[in-house]
Amino acid sequence: MNTSAFSIAVVLAVTLLASCGKSAPEAPKAAAPAPAPVSETRIESEITNALTGTAPTPVAASAGDLQREAEGIIAQYPGKTAADLLNVPEVNVKLRNLLSKLAQDKALQQRINSSVDLAAQIKGLEGAARLDLDIKGYDKARTSRMLQATLSEDPKQLVAFLVGEIGEAAPDISFGGMERAPNGVSIVPNSAAAAPPKTDLPD
Repeated sequence: MNTSAFSIAVVLAVTLLASCGKSAPEAPKAAAPAPAPVSETRIESEITNALTGTAPTPVAASAGDLQREAEGIIAQYPGKTAADLLNVPEVNVKLRNLLSKLAQDKALQQRINSSVDLAAQIKGLEGAARLDLDIKGYDKARTSRMLQATLSEDPKQLVAFLVGEIGEAAPDISFGGMERAPNGVSIVPNSAAAAPPKTDLPD
C-alpha cells in the first residue's frame, strides 16, 4: 500500500513527540534506509484526498497476490470442482461484480464473440455459434487461472482467459474432430443468435 506524504509527516511528528523528555541521549543507531521517492503529483493528490475526505484510489492486486489468493481458496476447499468454487462466498460476490462489468462493455463482449465465430468457421459450422464451456473437469492449474481472472474483478482478465481457452481448443475441435476439447471448450450451433454464451458460470 502506498504511504502518502501526509501520513508520513504524521508518523514523523508522533515519533519526535515520543522522543521528547528523555534524560539521556541514546546510542547512535544505523541510519534507516531512505524511503522510496514519491512524485509531487502523488503527494499533492494524497494530501488533497486527506483534507477532503476522498478515499485513495484502490491499488489493483498484483498477479502474485491473485495467484496466492486463488491457490488459498483451492486449498481451503479441496473437494470442490472449479464450477463449485465459483459459488463459494469468497468468489461468488466478485464473480457477480465481474459479470456486471462485462455486461456493460460491448467491446469485450465482441472480443469473445469474434473468437467463437473464428473457431466456428474453422470447425466448419454455418450460421450463428456459441461457446459451450464445461469447467467441472479443470485441473488445479487451470482452476487457479480461472479464479485469478475472477478475483481480479477485471473483465479484461476474464475475457483474456476465455479467449485463451477458445484458442487452445481450436485445433482439437476443428482439425482434431473433437466435439469438446480437453479444456472443456465446445463450439456449437446457436439457434438463438442473441443468447449469451453457455457456461457453467452461475447466472
